[in-house]
Amino acid sequence: MVKDPGSIVPPSVADSVDTITDSAGRDGGFGEPDANAVDVEAAIEEYNELKKELSRISRHSSTQESKLEEGVVTQEEFNLDEFLHSMSYENQQAGTTPKHLGLIWKHLTVEGLGADAHTIATVFSDLFKVLRPWRYFGIGLGGSKKTILRGLTGFCKDGEMLLVLGRPGAGCSTLLKVLANMRASYTKIEGEISYGGIDPVTFADQYRGQVVYNEEEDQHYPTLTLKQTLQFALRTKTPGNRLPDETKNDFVNKLIYLLGNMLGLTKQMETLVGNAFVRGLSGGERKRLSIAEVMTTQSSINCWDCSTRGLDAASALDYVRSLRIMTDVFNKTTVATLYQASNNIFDLFDKVLLLDDGYCIYFGPVDKAKPYFENLGFHCPPRKSTPDFLTGLCNPLEREVKPGFEKDIPQHAFEFQERFYESDIYKSMIAELEAYEEKVHHEQPAEKFREAVAEEHQKHAPKRHPYTASFYQQVKALTIRQYYLLIKDYQALISRYGTILIQGLITASCFFNIPLTGIGAFSRSGALLFAVLFNAFISQSELVNFLMGRPILEKHKHFAMYRPSAFYIAQVIMDIPYAIVQVLLFQICSYFMMGLNLTAGRFFTYFITLFFINMMMNGFFRFFGAITTSFFFATQVSGVLLISSVIYTGYVVPYNFMHPWLFWVYWINPLAYGYKALLVNEMAGQIYSCEGLGNSVPFGSGYEDWNHKVCTMKGGTSGENFVRGDDYLRSQLSYEPNHLWAPDFVACVGFFILFTAATALAMEYISTNKGGALTKLYVPGKAPKPRTTEEEDERRRKQADITDNMGSISTGTTFTWQHINYEVPFKGGPLQLLNDISGIVKPGHLTALMGSSGAGKTTLLDVLAKRKTIGKVDGRVYLNNEALMSDFERITGYCEQMDIHQPAVTVREAMRFSAYLRQDKDIPEAEKDEYVEQIITLLEMEDIADAQIGDVSQGAGISVEERKRLTIGMELVAKPKLLFLDEPTSGLDAQSSYNIIRFIRKLADAGWPVLCTIHQPSAILFEHFDHLLLLVRGGRTAYHGEIGSDARTMIDYFESNGGPKCSPNANPAEYILEVVGAGTAGKAKRDWADIWEKSIQAKLLDDELEDIHRNANQNPKRNALTYATGFWYQFWLVHNRMMLVYWRSPDYNIGRFITLMFTALLSGFTYWKISLTSSDMQNRLFVLFSTFIMANILIILAQPKFMTERLYFRREYASRFYGWMPFAFTSVLVEIPYILFLSAFFMGGMYWTTGLVNTPEACGYFYLMLILFVFWAVTLGFVIASVAEIPTMAAVINPLVISMLILFAGLMQTESAMPRFWSAWMYWLNPFHYYIEGLAVNEMADLPVICNDIDFVKFSPPTGQTCGEYLSSFFASGAPGYVDDPNATDTCDYCTFKSGPEYYELTFGWSADNKWRDVGVIAAFFVFNVLVFLALCYWKRLGRR
Repeated sequence: MVKDPGSIVPPSVADSVDTITDSAGRDGGFGEPDANAVDVEAAIEEYNELKKELSRISRHSSTQESKLEEGVVTQEEFNLDEFLHSMSYENQQAGTTPKHLGLIWKHLTVEGLGADAHTIATVFSDLFKVLRPWRYFGIGLGGSKKTILRGLTGFCKDGEMLLVLGRPGAGCSTLLKVLANMRASYTKIEGEISYGGIDPVTFADQYRGQVVYNEEEDQHYPTLTLKQTLQFALRTKTPGNRLPDETKNDFVNKLIYLLGNMLGLTKQMETLVGNAFVRGLSGGERKRLSIAEVMTTQSSINCWDCSTRGLDAASALDYVRSLRIMTDVFNKTTVATLYQASNNIFDLFDKVLLLDDGYCIYFGPVDKAKPYFENLGFHCPPRKSTPDFLTGLCNPLEREVKPGFEKDIPQHAFEFQERFYESDIYKSMIAELEAYEEKVHHEQPAEKFREAVAEEHQKHAPKRHPYTASFYQQVKALTIRQYYLLIKDYQALISRYGTILIQGLITASCFFNIPLTGIGAFSRSGALLFAVLFNAFISQSELVNFLMGRPILEKHKHFAMYRPSAFYIAQVIMDIPYAIVQVLLFQICSYFMMGLNLTAGRFFTYFITLFFINMMMNGFFRFFGAITTSFFFATQVSGVLLISSVIYTGYVVPYNFMHPWLFWVYWINPLAYGYKALLVNEMAGQIYSCEGLGNSVPFGSGYEDWNHKVCTMKGGTSGENFVRGDDYLRSQLSYEPNHLWAPDFVACVGFFILFTAATALAMEYISTNKGGALTKLYVPGKAPKPRTTEEEDERRRKQADITDNMGSISTGTTFTWQHINYEVPFKGGPLQLLNDISGIVKPGHLTALMGSSGAGKTTLLDVLAKRKTIGKVDGRVYLNNEALMSDFERITGYCEQMDIHQPAVTVREAMRFSAYLRQDKDIPEAEKDEYVEQIITLLEMEDIADAQIGDVSQGAGISVEERKRLTIGMELVAKPKLLFLDEPTSGLDAQSSYNIIRFIRKLADAGWPVLCTIHQPSAILFEHFDHLLLLVRGGRTAYHGEIGSDARTMIDYFESNGGPKCSPNANPAEYILEVVGAGTAGKAKRDWADIWEKSIQAKLLDDELEDIHRNANQNPKRNALTYATGFWYQFWLVHNRMMLVYWRSPDYNIGRFITLMFTALLSGFTYWKISLTSSDMQNRLFVLFSTFIMANILIILAQPKFMTERLYFRREYASRFYGWMPFAFTSVLVEIPYILFLSAFFMGGMYWTTGLVNTPEACGYFYLMLILFVFWAVTLGFVIASVAEIPTMAAVINPLVISMLILFAGLMQTESAMPRFWSAWMYWLNPFHYYIEGLAVNEMADLPVICNDIDFVKFSPPTGQTCGEYLSSFFASGAPGYVDDPNATDTCDYCTFKSGPEYYELTFGWSADNKWRDVGVIAAFFVFNVLVFLALCYWKRLGRR
């Protein structure tokens, strides 16, 4: 760097001089090593010129302010260096204390758990875990430890940039994480780290967010726009000490303007961020947004982990230049790891640290690294970039040795480290470190830093906390973000309110105009319970949304943007308007139609109570989302508690009937208070008439005198023809009417406050994220052991052998395409993505498909590989001179960009699965297995062969880079005739990329035709390709043909057609991209697509393709197999794998088991040993009612399971591994053993504890019905999941379906009480109706009813008559029930029913004749679900793309 103290330039200018973008370096140089050399004189002059123009761009200029507010500005006006300097200068003028902190680490050793410490979880292993609870607290875990970093010492001063290089697994990410104070995932960290004199503990406590780690994966809310994402980040990081008269808004706009220009994002400000499912920014733009978000934290120390992944070389260089300028101007400390860095990028750094297997093999100045290793005896080939050369040293297959040095060079990592420790560079670095420590000790930068951070805090923000913004400002910013998140999610909004509208209307019509009679009283309490239940179900769907945002919350927590509790409080604030609309909508639909109490006071009491019930239940479910990250676990625990709440509201089991060991549940049950308040509000003060059939006894002619008859409704007194609501509440439900406001309503508000506080605190103090290190899970006993030096040498030799002995394949395949056009439907008419593209790939050709991002590379591959399901494709495609047949997808291998794999299986299992299903069926399995082993060795995957693939987002599994290799391996083991690869090297280090490209070259040499898109290859990689298809924006061809030796053929074409000259040591790949105008602000000088169309080369290609077309066989007759294997073999393999996946899903299966057992035991002990009274007849039905809610839980749990499985099925189906039928059948069949087991245990927990009828026939019938019912519930879950593409959508459909089923089962509202419209069809279509009828009839057919004192209805006979004489004509007319003592003369004790059949026939209209019919109907419903499910699997077998 140019740092001449004697120069006339102020230091800040000099520091940045050589980072001012040198335009000449970009246009003529194309990546040669000296492209970054800067003409210092010219730069200083240019800098001073710009200084004069400061007034024009100054923040105070009026034009600029208006531009700032818009967040836009034209490209030419912006100069980053100048803008930052003016910012820095203004801050100094305003007296802001600068934040400068360096980093020092000494003897840093980091250990993680060894490979054998983690084995793949199965249903058994997790059951044993439950039996050994002490292991949860880390006692007796065992397992080896793995050393990741070995005694590293180094430093990075403020204002310096350090590049960390190494192969994957060398420890680069670990070093960055530990430096960024993210320690949770490591078992042991030794050595000292000093942040300018502050120790890590203090730093984590008070200054978290002043050191920031930016991970490889981009985590953002997909439905926010880019600008909203940045605005939010800035609002939480707006400092208190801004410039004089600069408002918070000015500050936010200034930085958005800065970041937008710096990272080339100004045009995308209003674009949605997007993700795999939501259309939005491209991958590169999303990466730049992550970079911008880190910059908003204004932290002193930044750690960037592979932040250039997915950026092309031009954008990557621009980004690192921005880092350089920011580091210089604001004296930040920057540590970065980069994959595939070019020389230009490398030269921008001050120091480089090279790691191999946790050993430090070089740490020192950037410019001395290459000479140091060359002096050791290594050779750097002419076109190889220095970073590639350095990482290549760690790989014996890649490093090259100078002649004569073979014996002297170090072989293994520890030898490299020993050599380095003996070198002069190491000694000078240690001397510099000591001098720097002395300086830190002397100057005490930590004191200044403390001052600066304190100044930065806003007025009311506590100085000892790491958060810049005050709690109020955090909540405010989060509330604004929450508003955008909710308002943007149209699908969820429409479905949520649509569901409530439909449900409100259906509920109201089912309970239409409830009469004010005794029968009506039961319906009324049912209708109100339903309102409570439905709102609780809706709240349960909040759980999915809540868990979706967790990774982003964890990231922001590390950035110290806001307290997690502020995040929750903002959510609650935004819940309020939504809950108000939701409750009003439901109430307006239902309140008036049901004929509830029509006074204004009661209407609003109903509203406010239901509103608080809703808010309270939101908090209740989210609490479980806050203490766990597992969707299954949260759903199960909250579901179990929901069941207990419903049983103990006091409606299902009245308070008087509760057993002493469980009645406390009622007192702590939030729903009970809400329900009580609603019911008291409705019934208190109401009068219920007892006139009419069935409302009083005795009834009929001759029984008109009310002195001798009584209401059947509880609470009636003899001689009155009505019942007061208050009396009914007291005698039937033990509710006190004067408890409406206190304690009932107050309790609802109290629970709401309690859940809000509990969730906020749980989020604040329970960290569910372990800091993001991936845990590898191995098959027990198969974890790799550390290799000895001899074993490592043997492995390398084996790998070399396989690579050298790749046999040539006999069938050379020629693949051609001509005049390919592709258009997709778009708002303003069809959008053409590919425009008349032609090409040919012959045996032995390795064709590179290149172009700027957005040129249509992936689109072309998708079209050629027949993967597109949306849009229209035209053109001719031939394989070996014949039209494509049904076996095309099977015989071509397509490695897609997204690495989608079944996470439950191991790498070896996955590759064998692919080989078995896709190689010819005549090849014996042993031979296929051997081939798989060869590919594993070739791709260096021996260590992970028995590791579970896992899921990166869950923190377990193989790494991103290992997934990429697996994706390629999965296709190679199939022995395809033709290979398509989409960006096989993105996200890999130079080394792995080199291995993969070299291997693909070997395939091509063996006679395979290969077409491969590639982002920005280094010169070394590009040499492996022999043909090129170059696309430009608009999906048009700019060149297709040979590359030639030294790329001359290709370069000559461009030079002869008016392109710039390419210098001999430039990277040809960068040259051509530059010529056709790739890169961020790239502009092509000519229209290369037109030039190509008119060229001789295009004419020759067209002639060749026309010739092929003329001779091609348009209707080939050969036998083409869509799948390599037959249906039964596919079914056998797919079923076995699915069984394995289920066996390895303990959270799903054990969770279901615990949930069902809990429900069963709860019901069993709630209704312990039911008696034969008339009340207990009703309770027998309610026992069965609890199984309805169990069905709800099974439906909810089945869905995410199926949705994830469908994702993997679609990928495998597209490559024709197997058909849709094996998948669909397997999805259902795999559930069978689990369901038989679950049903048996459920019955065991509930049947005998409640004391249901214990005869072999009754028990057998119950078990059969239960199995069929559970089958039906799980398959219904599958059907809903098949219709809904995403979990949030399914979460909204569920409550609607479940509520309708419960509503029309005939239990809460009997068939006779339902409006004719519903009872005519809905009642008969409802499986719950047949299920409950079958079980009720089975249970009660032979039971007598024996009333006790509470159940008798008491009235006095006329004087001179016994009860038997008085009621003789009443019983003669066919009335039910009996009198306890017919000879009594003072009080008649009348029991309403005399037998079980009488109870269910008269009350519900059920019949014992239907018992076996009902089993048949439930079985038919199950079969119907399966058929619908099969149809949906077929219909949705292809994803939309």
